[in-house]
Amino acid sequence: MTGGRTVVATANILCSLPAAAAREALHVVLAAEPDLVGLQEWGPKRRRLLAETAGYLWAAPLVGGCPVGVRADRYDVLTGRARWLAGPGWCDPGVRPVPLLPARIATLAVLRDRETGRTVSLLSFHLTPGVQRRGSYRADRPRLAARHRQEVIALRRLVAGQLALGHVVHAVGDSNFDGLALPPLTSAWLGREDGPGTLGSARKIDDVHGPGRAASVVLLETPSDHKAVVVTRPDPA
Repeated sequence: MTGGRTVVATANILCSLPAAAAREALHVVLAAEPDLVGLQEWGPKRRRLLAETAGYLWAAPLVGGCPVGVRADRYDVLTGRARWLAGPGWCDPGVRPVPLLPARIATLAVLRDRETGRTVSLLSFHLTPGVQRRGSYRADRPRLAARHRQEVIALRRLVAGQLALGHVVHAVGDSNFDGLALPPLTSAWLGREDGPGTLGSARKIDDVHGPGRAASVVLLETPSDHKAVVVTRPDPA
């Protein structure tokens, strides 16, 4: 089948939000009716909120905080598992009260798209924060910068591996780096660099990378400190 479209959303829903606010944020995102959705900062205590949603199947490993959801009337979930991007490490002195950095773990789901007949990989990620200033890695935080680079390398390898298997790939999440590229996927912000940001007025650190240019990009206000991003792309032929 050709000529269809896929709507993909990503939402960093602040981990300190009370359950009611987290539920509201999730419902705002799902009200946009995405075919695919990735969440970040969604810990194990919020798993029960996913069970309240109608019409979506969820892959939500106990680690990582990056579950993915898919429309039950379009997709079959073939696999869904956690994938390590980086283990625990040490932060630069003085940056954080506790210098130990947690592991960074993405969620990868492989799906069968009943509309197109293709297999689809959906990857949700959340990379180490505090690494960027004025568009570049911070020179005064070399450990954090090296850690982030390690995570990006692992993420790109995951994308390349899924493409090599013949899957259509969507990689969504919070990179904590405005301008992150995951070639050969295309950032939703390509051609929209001057538009509003997802954290603050300009920083576009939340992104939906996928096959080809986005046809539309919509930002959603939720109770979280990040805006959610909803992207529509035409399905590959």
